[in-house]
Amino acid sequence: MIKKAVFFLGLYSIIGYAQDTDTQFRLNPSIDYKINKKWKVAFDYRYALEKDISTFQASNFQLALTYKIAKSLSLEAGYRFSTSFERDNHRFFAGLTYDYKLKRFTLSSRTRYQFTTQSFDADFMSEYKAPVQFLRQKFTVNYNLPKSKFSVYTAAEFFMKLEQPQTALNRMRYQLGSDYQMKFGNTIGLSLLYEDRINATKTDRFILTAKYNLSLDEMLKKVRKQKKKKLAQEPL
Repeated sequence: MIKKAVFFLGLYSIIGYAQDTDTQFRLNPSIDYKINKKWKVAFDYRYALEKDISTFQASNFQLALTYKIAKSLSLEAGYRFSTSFERDNHRFFAGLTYDYKLKRFTLSSRTRYQFTTQSFDADFMSEYKAPVQFLRQKFTVNYNLPKSKFSVYTAAEFFMKLEQPQTALNRMRYQLGSDYQMKFGNTIGLSLLYEDRINATKTDRFILTAKYNLSLDEMLKKVRKQKKKKLAQEPL
């Protein structure tokens, strides 16, 4: 009880101290399907609220394809469409992820390049709104709790903005979260992210995310396994 009180008091102090920080919320359902040992496809949807969780920010639709190069190394590429009341955005991204498992720990490093534009019109991109390009580096430590379906993780991510005359650090993100593995390939999770923007004119933000993922191939495997078990138990 004391530990919980200290935690919430500390969190309240951080939020109270960051008076210029916006509190946002994201609802993030997703589904993925492992085609074979090498390929996996995933679809994500995200509904986001901003201005202290009072105003609609944007809806994002994302499709990604992952190729497993080796046991610990995978390559990802995808497209994301973002729409809001003010503008639409198109984003292409590609990344390389390395995972290292150490007993109950999983250490991950992800390097991603992303290209975002409001329009593919050449005149628009050259005269009005140039594409925004980032190089992102994310480090994650995940821990599976003993005798539990829960896992906890923490992550740090750095955003390098690629622009002329030079590339510069644009923002940093720090995340703490937990996932719970349910039956039939279902996973639910909750995380808190703090984004620290280098540009002082932009508002920093806390982002609370509730997510749900369905691994379709895992669900189908377990359904088939249960059917076989029932058939084996039926009398001849």
